[in-house]
Amino acid sequence: MLARRWIWVGLLFVYQGGLSQDSLKSVNLPEVVVTATRNERLMGALPMPVSLVSKSQIATMGSLRLTDVLGEQTGLAVVTQVNGQGSGIQLQGLNPDYTLILLNGEPLIGRSTGSLELGRVTVGNIRQVEIVKGPSSSLYGSDALAGVINIITDPPHGSQGNVYARYGSNQTVDLSGNYSDEIGRLRFTGFVNRFSTDGYDLAPEHYGKTLSPFTNYTASTRLHYALSPKTNVHVSGRYFTERQQFDFEVITAANDVIRTSGEGSSSDWNFNPVITHRFGNRLMATARFYSTRFQSATTLVNPSVDTVYYADSFRQSFVRPELNVEYFFSDKQIVTFGLGENLESVQTQRYGDASTRNQTTRYVFLQDEWNPMPRLRIISGARLDHNTLYGSQVSPKLSARYELSRAITLKASYGVGFKAPDFRQLYLNFNNSAAGGYSVLGSEVVTARLSELDAQGQLQGYLFDPSTLGKLEAERSRAFNVGGRVELGSFTADLNGFHNSIDNLIETQAVAITKASQTIYSYRNIKRVYTQGLEANLSQRLSSSLTVRAGYQLLYAMDADVVDQIDGGTVFWRDPQTLATKRLKASEYFGLYNRSRHMGNVKLFYAHPKTGWEASMRVIYRGPYGVGDIRGSIQGEVLPPADINGNGILDVHDNFVEGYALVNLSVAKSIAAGLRFQVGVDNVLDYTNRLYIPNIPGRLLYASIGYSFSRKIRSDKHN
Repeated sequence: MLARRWIWVGLLFVYQGGLSQDSLKSVNLPEVVVTATRNERLMGALPMPVSLVSKSQIATMGSLRLTDVLGEQTGLAVVTQVNGQGSGIQLQGLNPDYTLILLNGEPLIGRSTGSLELGRVTVGNIRQVEIVKGPSSSLYGSDALAGVINIITDPPHGSQGNVYARYGSNQTVDLSGNYSDEIGRLRFTGFVNRFSTDGYDLAPEHYGKTLSPFTNYTASTRLHYALSPKTNVHVSGRYFTERQQFDFEVITAANDVIRTSGEGSSSDWNFNPVITHRFGNRLMATARFYSTRFQSATTLVNPSVDTVYYADSFRQSFVRPELNVEYFFSDKQIVTFGLGENLESVQTQRYGDASTRNQTTRYVFLQDEWNPMPRLRIISGARLDHNTLYGSQVSPKLSARYELSRAITLKASYGVGFKAPDFRQLYLNFNNSAAGGYSVLGSEVVTARLSELDAQGQLQGYLFDPSTLGKLEAERSRAFNVGGRVELGSFTADLNGFHNSIDNLIETQAVAITKASQTIYSYRNIKRVYTQGLEANLSQRLSSSLTVRAGYQLLYAMDADVVDQIDGGTVFWRDPQTLATKRLKASEYFGLYNRSRHMGNVKLFYAHPKTGWEASMRVIYRGPYGVGDIRGSIQGEVLPPADINGNGILDVHDNFVEGYALVNLSVAKSIAAGLRFQVGVDNVLDYTNRLYIPNIPGRLLYASIGYSFSRKIRSDKHN
């Protein structure tokens, strides 16, 4: 039994790159993921909804940044951030704030506007992207209420490397290279990337560009050293920096139009040493230390008077030590125990002062993986978090997988998640006159600030009852995922039904408008919200070279209190033409803003290794949705409100962004000398919506060339 168990552990060790390059060539591993259980597991054996995007698929798609990859996955929607600058990922109908983004198992930080700008992450050295849907708070804590996306980069193995260059529309240039090698017990890899674009302009009649020009650089490394047959040391690090040139037309409180120019910069780095040791045949321990820092700054100058019109800065740091212990009770049961501490600090002018705000979270978690019978697998776990600001939270989780037959596998999972209000939602005191003019006030400062503006005579009116604003409560969720997998020859179908019930969901709320027509936003708890729906991923191999895949998500995202009010007959809407007031029917309530009822995709992948040809066609569809919290204006154009009938909710009588489809094509050719050529067109139909979806630039053409090389490691190298 012990021998069979350590055959499995040995396979996992090979996956991590623990053996020589020659050994790697002799092993054909199945898909392995680490995110769902915090340790390497076969993807097909997991009882929770997990999907994986492989390196080869990313290459065939011709993707450049992480946003490109995630935007084509079923159930994931790319949503615009505030004032159209950047984008985040919505998962199972929950906002980007609630999806934890990991890089090699450690969190990326820098959510200055709530969403994490995923355009910071290049895909040039990504081995795979793992997506776990549903709350994973029992393992990862507060930010994983909706799910976890883990970016796994290439580990060092063998002596090999590649260089890559791409040029495309808008003078977009992407250059990258990596190299890995082995020296005795040491294995290392290094990666560098340069990415630049001239931006694009969806409204040329206005001053400035929709996306301003920028250039960024990424450098990363991973080192593995075998101290002994039982002990391995892994060290990784990453550095990113970006500079962007801005031209904005702003409107002052006196309705004067000022043209400003300036520069924005951002950077982040992380450092992550890990040591793993096996104590005999049953016990394995891993100690991790992770430190990361993010900072950004923006300065805009009024050229006519040569003075600084607007300045802003943001700094965030995060430090986490953690110990993870895995104990093999038997071939049928593995227990994982972990404890650690998160130390976080934020400093920004957006909070109205230069003070640094800190919080500390200490946590422990326990997970049990049990196979009581050959066809049944059960994973249970719980996590206790204690935060210096919000007290303690307990997050349990239970999931099960049962093989009904060789062709049909059933899965079910239940989890409890939580998310405490962050610094931004509590203390933000931010006025952005550079993006059309808007202010965002945290719940702790909004009442006093509105009273001050009202006394100064600067308010035109209230858009929301200010007496209902105040202290925010921590959000709590309960989530069910039930589904399964069907495999019939070359056809596979993954189906999943989900239901997330959330109490005290924190949403952005427009609360007032100034006499200069600038909107003031704050945050409030929606007492009871649920998102539920169905998700399907289908795959059919049509031939040895051609595969078709399709995905679909049906989503209902509702405010349960509004549903009760509609059932009680107390919600009305006003016809904008006749001004007649009518009672709203349950079938007329659409739900929460920024969510599409229907999303889907159809993809064709062609690969012929013998001739070296690859091709893909991907059609990505997003259905209609109502915009509720994009702030400010885009290039001087004020966003019209979705709620045109004034009842404060999104119903079928309101203004919707029309559904749209993006069509992406790519063709690649590899030759024996290690060269690979690729051409492609993204957004073939040239779809744009400059007001509501400014992150879609229109049709993009590109061409790239890559060269890969490797050399054999002599067998005496390790002697």
